[in-house]
Amino acid sequence: MKQLGICIGSTKPNRVNFITDSIVRIGQFVTLFYTEEGKEKKLLGMIQSLERDNPYLPDTIRTTQQAESIKRFSEKENTIRGEVHILGEIIEVGDEVFLQIPRTPPLPAAEVYEAEPQLLKKVFGAKSKKFVRIGRLLSEKEDVPVYINIEQVVLRHLAVLAVTGAGKSNTVSVLLKNIINLGGTVAVFDFHGEYSRSKLTRNGKSAVNHIQPLINPAELKPKEFASLIGIKQNAYVQFRYFRMAYENLLQELRETKTENWQAHITTSDFLKMLKEKIESISDPESQLGQKLKGKARDESLFEVLNKLEDAELELGHIIKLGVPPLIENIKPGMVNIFDFSELDEDVADAIASNILRWALEERKKAVRKGQSRLPFPLMIVVEEAHILAGEKRNTESKYYIARIAREGRKFGLGITVVTQRPKGLDKEILSQMNNMIILKLVEPEDQKHVQRASESLSQELMEYLPGLNPGEAIIIGNMTKIPLLVKIDKAEEKVEGNDIDVVGKWEEILKEEQTQVDDILSELDNL
Repeated sequence: MKQLGICIGSTKPNRVNFITDSIVRIGQFVTLFYTEEGKEKKLLGMIQSLERDNPYLPDTIRTTQQAESIKRFSEKENTIRGEVHILGEIIEVGDEVFLQIPRTPPLPAAEVYEAEPQLLKKVFGAKSKKFVRIGRLLSEKEDVPVYINIEQVVLRHLAVLAVTGAGKSNTVSVLLKNIINLGGTVAVFDFHGEYSRSKLTRNGKSAVNHIQPLINPAELKPKEFASLIGIKQNAYVQFRYFRMAYENLLQELRETKTENWQAHITTSDFLKMLKEKIESISDPESQLGQKLKGKARDESLFEVLNKLEDAELELGHIIKLGVPPLIENIKPGMVNIFDFSELDEDVADAIASNILRWALEERKKAVRKGQSRLPFPLMIVVEEAHILAGEKRNTESKYYIARIAREGRKFGLGITVVTQRPKGLDKEILSQMNNMIILKLVEPEDQKHVQRASESLSQELMEYLPGLNPGEAIIIGNMTKIPLLVKIDKAEEKVEGNDIDVVGKWEEILKEEQTQVDDILSELDNL
């Protein structure tokens, strides 16, 4: 074990300063040794900051000539100083290692050593079958694997944050592969069709279940159906007319055709009856017209009718009466993909909120009553989370994501939000994500938004974010206990990003044009 240096100055229970002659790295793990009251103490720490100083080259030097002349005789006088964040006192019990929070500051002049790889492997290795490998320690020369508690990822939720191209898709792929290898179940809201092309497998067989987002209009809440056809949340009059007609129609159908009424009419008939109900609001003698207590606004009625007709034309392929709730299509032990790539944001919100609502209700039934459409724990991955849970946009999905973030752990229902725009994500929802994998973040506003949402992200850690390379990340939260700099493993079965090979496409065009020219020249030669 190599000694690196010695502690200097005053010490604190969680921080010490040290001086060294060795080349050390930010993020490197070290151990501190000292004896107090006859007992040997051993602490684990991580180097948080470093600076190199030459006492003969102060800031007051004014010319490069002066600096050059001093440099010749003072090159060996360089000193490296640093700060170590103390992670805990090392307690070894048999083959296991635990970290105990120190209550007193270490002694000044405590010796600082390189942390042994075997010690780090015990600290960050798998403690039980709940732990899965996510990557390796970034700052260590030897490959020290890092394991995270996947149960805490599900129960305490997760945010994966990074700029485009920093490795989000690879990170999510590693997580999904680990979950399905454990027999776990995931549902993914896929906005770009990336997951539809994934090749995730378990035991050599495909573990991807593609679910067509067919939606039953009779199983939607009025707000969900209104969002589906494009009625905005601030269009209060339009929503009022739509809700009156929709609720009245459902009540009438249940009373006249029993609870099994969906088996007796078609989707087009249902939508036609709904339009007739909406039109009847303008008649003061009709049942709905009398409920209105005042003259209907014709322009608002026309808007509702137009939106319903447009939805019938544009979304007729996904609106289908009688189909079961979408969560019934979720298969256990698989990655279940809901492809939203061809839907606009309002339609995606309506479908996503419906899935989220049913998932929460059915997981509650599973825990409280033992019977449910969703009898197994589930993690829902929300890609492009700033769309459904934006800071400045109220959506139905945002309401249910927030509820699951607050309540889901009691019912085995987890949320993972993935975004390249952290500042666009609702800060309350982000603060409920007790685990974070933060890859490269460049924009200061994104960094500040994340730091405000997480007490574990220190200023020192935040300063790493702009300089991280693809695949490098800071991981914090219940899943690891200690904030770590990690190189995420490369997924063999990767969810592919959406980048297009632009130059390759251009080359194809050039080849096609050259082929056409060659064919014309060949024909001319044959004349």
